[in-house]
Parts: sequence; structure tokens; C-alpha cells
Amino acid sequence: MAQPGQRQKSARRTAPRKQGRVRDRGDVFSVLSRTVREVEAAARNGRVTPAVLTKFQAVALLLRDERARVRTAPGTDSHRAEQLKRLDGIAAILAATAVRNAGLLALLAEDAAVTDAARSLKRDLERDIGIESAREEIAPVKPVTAPVDTESRVVPHSVISR
Repeated sequence: MAQPGQRQKSARRTAPRKQGRVRDRGDVFSVLSRTVREVEAAARNGRVTPAVLTKFQAVALLLRDERARVRTAPGTDSHRAEQLKRLDGIAAILAATAVRNAGLLALLAEDAAVTDAARSLKRDLERDIGIESAREEIAPVKPVTAPVDTESRVVPHSVISR
């Protein structure tokens, strides 16, 4: 017989549990729901920091984009309805969280200003999901040229010093 604190020789050993939680990075629903739950927990605990506001806005933007993508994606109506139902569930959690905090609610407005941090976080979330985000087009900058005196063919000194 084994002493207290010792394992019996015939006792089976169970497989060790995984220490870390494995996250499925490729599923849009898991990324959205995980992020919404993080925001929800912060709002419930009263810790709505600027980082939480940014995360909230980024996930709201991503949710809008995903709804639009699902609506226009090819496939069966039943599959589309199932995906929209899952997105509606995530949106309901987002809305319920926003009701707790006026600052979060203001970020859901259609005319709310989107911060650079929220855009950056949205791109990071899209990369986690596997969506290649379209880079925002930056208008090409036209070089400024100084007027040249064409009659005397003299170039002003300010143009030469550049």
C-alpha cells in the first residue's frame, strides 16, 4: 500500500492538460467573439480605458465589414442565414456592452470618427483572421515646382538650393 501523498503503482496516469489555451486564429467568428468578450469584461469591471475604446471601435468596424461581405458572398441562403445569425449574436453582445457606457455607444454612430489606432487594430484583427485588408489609397503628392523665368532662362536661386 502506498504512503499518503504517494501514487499507487497500479494507478493510471491521466494525460497532462494543456497549459495554454489554443486559439483558432483563422475563424472570423472566434476572433470577433473573443475580442467582444474582452471589451465586455472590461466594461463590466468599469475599466474602459482608451485601449478598450479602440478595441471596441475596431471590432465594430470589422463586424460591419463582415456583415456586408456575408450578404454579398456566393453560397446557399441557409449558410448565409446561419452566418448572419452568428454575426447578429456578436452584434447583440457589442450593443449590450455599449449601453453600459456612453463613450462606447458614441463609437457605434455611423458618423463617428475612426481613430488611426482603431484602423490599425482592425488591420491586425483582419490579419489574424486571414483577410487581406485593402490598403487605404493615399493620394500621390504632386511635386511643387517653382516658376522658371523662360525669357532669360535664369532659374531662381530657391529652386537650385533644393
